[in-house]
Amino acid sequence: MSTKEKFDNISILLTLFIALLVSLFFYLYHVEKNIQNYTLTHNKITTLQLIDKELDNFSISINQFSDYDIINTNLTKFSQTLHQLQTLLKVDYHNNLAIQKSLKQVIKDFKQKIENIEYFKSLNSSLISGSHFLFDLQSTIAEDKTISLEARNLINEALFYLLRYTTSNYIDKAYILTKLQKIRKHNKKEKHPFVENFYKQSMITLETLSTLKKISQQIHNEKLDHDLIKLNKLLDSIYTKNLFIQTLIAILFFLSTITVLIILIVTHIRSLKNKKELLAFKYALQHSDNTIVITDPNRNITFVNDIFEKTTGYSQQEALGQNPRILKSDQHDQSFYEEMNEKLNKGEKWEGEFINRRKDGSLLYEKASIVPVFLNNKLISYLAIKLDITKYIEQNMKLAQAASVFENTEEAIIIADEEGKVISINPAFTNIYGYLLDDVKGKNLSLLHSDMQDANFYKNMWNQILENGMWRGKIINKTKNGEIIPIWETIKKITDKFGKTVNYTAIQTDLRELESSQAKADYLAYHDPLTGLYNRVNFEEYLAHALFIAKRNKSSLAILFIDLDRFKVINDTLGHDIGDEVLIAVANRLKKTLRESDFISRWGGDEFVVILENLSTASEAAVVAANIIDSLKEPMNIHSHHLITTASIGISLYPENGEDANTLIKHADSAMYLAKDMGKNNFRYYTTELSKEIQNKLDIDMALHNAIENNEIFMVFQPQYDLKTKKIISVEALVRWENQELGFVPPDKFIPIAEDSGTIISLGYFIFEESCKGYKKLRQNNVEIQQVAINVSSIQFKEPHLLETFISIAKRHNIEPSEIEIEITERFIMEHTIANMNMLQNFRNYGFKISIDDFGTGYSSMSYLKQLPVDTIKIDKSFVDDITLESSENAIIEAIIALSKTLGYSIVAEGIETKEQEAFLEKTNCDIGQGYLFAKPLSCDEVIQRFAIKRSN
Repeated sequence: MSTKEKFDNISILLTLFIALLVSLFFYLYHVEKNIQNYTLTHNKITTLQLIDKELDNFSISINQFSDYDIINTNLTKFSQTLHQLQTLLKVDYHNNLAIQKSLKQVIKDFKQKIENIEYFKSLNSSLISGSHFLFDLQSTIAEDKTISLEARNLINEALFYLLRYTTSNYIDKAYILTKLQKIRKHNKKEKHPFVENFYKQSMITLETLSTLKKISQQIHNEKLDHDLIKLNKLLDSIYTKNLFIQTLIAILFFLSTITVLIILIVTHIRSLKNKKELLAFKYALQHSDNTIVITDPNRNITFVNDIFEKTTGYSQQEALGQNPRILKSDQHDQSFYEEMNEKLNKGEKWEGEFINRRKDGSLLYEKASIVPVFLNNKLISYLAIKLDITKYIEQNMKLAQAASVFENTEEAIIIADEEGKVISINPAFTNIYGYLLDDVKGKNLSLLHSDMQDANFYKNMWNQILENGMWRGKIINKTKNGEIIPIWETIKKITDKFGKTVNYTAIQTDLRELESSQAKADYLAYHDPLTGLYNRVNFEEYLAHALFIAKRNKSSLAILFIDLDRFKVINDTLGHDIGDEVLIAVANRLKKTLRESDFISRWGGDEFVVILENLSTASEAAVVAANIIDSLKEPMNIHSHHLITTASIGISLYPENGEDANTLIKHADSAMYLAKDMGKNNFRYYTTELSKEIQNKLDIDMALHNAIENNEIFMVFQPQYDLKTKKIISVEALVRWENQELGFVPPDKFIPIAEDSGTIISLGYFIFEESCKGYKKLRQNNVEIQQVAINVSSIQFKEPHLLETFISIAKRHNIEPSEIEIEITERFIMEHTIANMNMLQNFRNYGFKISIDDFGTGYSSMSYLKQLPVDTIKIDKSFVDDITLESSENAIIEAIIALSKTLGYSIVAEGIETKEQEAFLEKTNCDIGQGYLFAKPLSCDEVIQRFAIKRSN
C-alpha cells in the first residue's frame, strides 16, 4: 500500500470517526437534554408539592397573624412553577393526552385552592383584629369598677373558651354560645355599653372561627396533592421506557474498536499544533515592552516578565505563587474590584487603570487589559498586559494642582511674555483691580502705575529683575476705578535651558486688609473690644500720668471702682450674648453720666473703674457715684428681656488713701466689697477700719489653708426632733473652727472667705467625710436617727465629679444616700438655672435628699417651690424669733408650711428657743424642730450620752 493510499485510508477513517463522534455527540446531547427536561419537570412537580404542603400548614394557623407576604409569595411561586411545568410538558409531551388531561386537573385544583386561601386570609385578618379588639375591651372592662365582678368573671370565662375554641376541637360552639348568652342576660340589668360591645364582638368572632375551621378543612381535603402525585407517576413511567431505548442506542455507538486509535491520532496532531502555538506565545510574552502577568484560575501568579520586575520592584521569585493583591494600594474602593471580578468571572475581557503600589511603597499607575484564557472551554489562566503610565499621571496631577492654585489663590498672578506684555491673569487679579483678561491682554503692566513712585523706582526695579532674575517689594498701584492700593509684589524672570527669557511672572498680595488690621490692633491695644471703653493697660498708663499731674499741682483725684450686682445671674441664666449686651448698655450709660474730662475704663468682667480729677472736695466723688447708681438702676430692655442691674461702688481718694496707683486701686476695690456687704446698690469710701477688716479676712484666709492638717476643724451635731412626739429623728452636721491664734472663728465668718478663696472645695469634702463618720458612730451606739443633714456650699456644686465623690464617701462608711440630706442655700435656688436644677435632680435620682436652708431670707418667690427638685424646706431662724411678737412673719410661716405641705415637702423650723415658738409651729403642722429648746449643737459623744437608747442584754 502506497504512502498516498495510507494517508487516504487514515483520512477516511478519521472522517468516519469524526462522523460517528459528531453523531454520538448530538445523540448524547439529545439524551442529556431529555434527562435534564425530565429532571427539571420532576423538580417542578416536587416544588409544587412542597409549596402545597406550606399552603396547607398556613390554614392550620386559625388564631395567629400569619405573614401574608410569605403566603402570597408561595402562591406566586406555585403559579409561576405551574406555568413553567405547563410549558415544559407542552414541548415534550404535547401528543400525550393522558399527561395533558392530568395537568388540566392540577390547574383546576390549584384555582380552587387559591379561592379557599384568599377567603381564609380574609377571615383570618378579621379574626385577628377582632381578637385584639376583644382583648382591649376585656382590659377596659377589667379596669372599670362600675362593672360588677360577676360580669367581669363571665366575660373572662367566655373569652377563655373562645380562645380555646381556636386551638381545640373539643370545645363545642354551642357551649360558648351558652356562655355568651349568660353575659347578655346579665347585662340586661347593668346595661353597660362595654359589656354589650363585648357580647356582639364575641358573636362575630365565634362565627368567623366556625367558618375558618370549615375553610381550613376544605383546604386540607383538596385533591391537588393527589393529582400532582398522579402526574408524577405518569411521567416516571414514560421516562423509564424512553431511557431504556436511548441506552441501547448509545451502546451501539461505542462498539467500534477503531475509536481508540483515531482518538490517539487526533490527540497527537493537536499536541503538535498546541506546542507550536505555545512556543510563539511564550516568545511574545518574554520580549514584550509591557508588563505581563499570568495567573492560574485561582488568581495566583504563575508568570511575570522582566518588565514586571523593573516596574514593581518585586523579583520573579517573590511574585510567583502570590496574588496580584501584593500590588494593591487601597486607592480604589471595593466596588472597583467587584466590577472587575464580575466581568472576568463572566469570561469577558476587562480594561481599565490601576493605582498600585511598588515594593518600595511608591504609587504605580498602570493601564491594564486582563483576558481570561480558555482551553477546550475550560478556564486555564488569566493574562494581564499592563502599561506603566505613572509619569503621565503625575505630570497631569502637577498641572492640575498648578491650575488649581492659579485659579483659587487670593494673590493676583500675572504671566507676561518676553516683552512684558500680559498673556494671562488669574481671578484674584480681577478681584483686586477690576480688570478682565480682555482689558489687559497684550498690554504692559504700566497701566497699573499710580504715579506714587517715580521713574527711578521702576528703573531700579527692572535692573534688579534683569540682573538677578527677581524683584520683591512694596508698590502702590491703581485699580480700574482709580482706587490707590498698597501691593506686595514678587516679579521673576523665566528663562529656557539656553538662558533666553521666555516669560515674566508677577505675584501680588493686596495689603489693604493687613494695614487695616494693624490699625485695628493698635486700637485694641488700648480699648476694650466689647464696650469701646479704655482698657486696663490704658487706665494704668493714664492713672500714672494723672497722679504725676495731681502731685505737681497739689490737687485731688478719686478712683471709683464699680462692680455690677447680680450680673453673674443674668450672664449664667440668659447667656453670654445677653450679658455682653448688658455690659454695652452699662458702658453707654456711664459715658452719658460722666463728664468728657472723666476717664472711664472697663477693668474686666463686670467691673469698671473711673478717674475723677481736679476735685474741690471729697463729696464731689459721692455726687458722681450717686448719679452712676441712679443711672444704672433704670430697667434695660434687651432682646425682649426687661432687666434690672445695680452697682456697688468703692471710692478711694488721692492723697488721703494712698499716693501710688496700686494702693489707690486696692483700696477702692476694698471699699467696693464693703458696699456689697452693706446690701449692694450703694457706694462706700475707703477707711482705715475697712483696711483692718480686710486684714482680718486675710488672716482668716491664710489660717484656713492649714486648718484641716492642724486638726483645728471639727464637727458638732444639732439634733432635729419630731414636734409631735418630741423624739430625736435626725441631726444636722455643723462645722466648727478653733484656731490657736485667732481663737474660735464662727462659720459665718470663715465660710464666705473659704468660698471666695476656693478653700471651700477641700473643706467641703472634709465636712462631708466627717459628717458621715459621725452619723455612722451615732447609729452604731443606738442613737435612733434616720438621716444626717450636711450643708454643701453652692461653690462646691461646680465641682465636675461632686456626685461621684459623695457616693464614694457614703459607700466607704456603709451609708445609703437616702440617709443623707444635702442642705443648700436659697441663693443657689434663686439662680434657678437649668444646670442647677438638673444637678439637684441627679442627686435625688441616686437617693440623696435635698433641703433648702434658711428659706425666706433670699427673697425668692414661693411660686418657685413647685418647680424645685427638693424634699425639705427649712424655715429660717429670723422668722421663728418673731413668732411670740404676733407679727406678720407668723402669716408668712403659715403660708410656707401650707404650700410646702401641698407640694409634699417636709418642714423643718430652726432656732426654736421657747415653748411658745414650739407650740405655734406644732399647731401650724410643722414637721420637725431644731433649736436650743431641745438641744444645742453637741459633740458626737455628747449626743450618744444624751440620746442613745439603753438596750437590755
